[in-house]
Amino acid sequence: MRSIPPDVLLSWPTANYIDPVTRGPALVIVNSIFIALVVIVASLRLYTRLFIKRWFGSDDACIVLALICTIALTAIVLLANIDYGWDRHVYDIVPTKIEPTLKIAMAAKIMFTSAATFTRLSLLCFYYRLIHDSGKQLVLWTIHANVALSIGIFVTFICLTIFQCHPIRYYWTFGSPAGSCMDEGKVTLAAGIINLIADLFCTVLPIPMVIKLQMPKRQRIAVVLLLSAGFIVVIAGIVRTWFIYQSLVVEYDLTWYSFPLWIAAAVEIDLGVICASAPVLRPLLSKLSFSLSAIRSQTLNSGPSSALRKPHSASESTVHATTQRWSYHKTYASPKTVFAQNREELAHYPTSGNEYELAQWAGISRGNRPISESMGGSQTAILGSEDGDGHAQVPAHQV
Repeated sequence: MRSIPPDVLLSWPTANYIDPVTRGPALVIVNSIFIALVVIVASLRLYTRLFIKRWFGSDDACIVLALICTIALTAIVLLANIDYGWDRHVYDIVPTKIEPTLKIAMAAKIMFTSAATFTRLSLLCFYYRLIHDSGKQLVLWTIHANVALSIGIFVTFICLTIFQCHPIRYYWTFGSPAGSCMDEGKVTLAAGIINLIADLFCTVLPIPMVIKLQMPKRQRIAVVLLLSAGFIVVIAGIVRTWFIYQSLVVEYDLTWYSFPLWIAAAVEIDLGVICASAPVLRPLLSKLSFSLSAIRSQTLNSGPSSALRKPHSASESTVHATTQRWSYHKTYASPKTVFAQNREELAHYPTSGNEYELAQWAGISRGNRPISESMGGSQTAILGSEDGDGHAQVPAHQV
């Protein structure tokens, strides 16, 4: 534990263990809301991959690990806030709770670093698929460098968190010998800045590639905005880094000044998992959009006006009946039938399951046509590219 100068100790008021001033329930509220959103979005992501796409990628494995670490971080922070006084001045914490409070702080730092790392790795694994057939070697090696940076950050920060004091128990021991611990403020601040830079690299990385693609301007802007959601995470990281400086470098009242730090950390990590999962949800949104459209069409066709309308010809009557049967089948088909349809699409798609997933990105903008009607390179499949007649353009090397 960081040594507190005698003049600072003397300036503190008499401890109040009965009815201390607290920061209020803000930390509990923010953590509860954001972890609920994270669980919902991550569950939808896993449903999309396992039940709609019927495959599980390396980015999904990373996001599951990130989700586990995020839930653990939230549980640790809520426990510390409710039972160990993270919502009050450090001098109002019962002395017997100082040691467990610092142990919990170490565990929280480890979970934060793990969640941030696995979230970045999930995005980077997604970027690998995004460019895997583009031939852009510079971008590929840039992703390699970001992966190496993220793994290096993870290993280094975990080791610094655990072994910043020698022996380790001196971290939570009040009055530990001078020189037995590194300066926690400087170490944590440096870690926060480096983590912030890594998040910024991960956010900016795919944007130049998207900007250079030959596609309608409106679609290009939409994709850039989707990828730019990561800048919200970067802003939350800046706020968190500022409060690291305030609580661990400038001030000695650790729990009071680190209270907003843990709020910013929750926002940063939780939004990171949400932003990393958002691009994967498009196949689910495509299916929901199609289902709603089919239900609306069926409702209109079954209304009073449609009952009075007679087909102009026998062929129109046949087409109308066939369309109704197809809409009913697609809208009310059982999960087993839907899975069989997905397998049939995969069987007719001449590439890997990864490209099948990427091609689904174009589902909404292409009118939700079967995947066999909208094949292209990875970039075209992700972003959607249509000609003037509304048909997907297939790259020349695939014609």
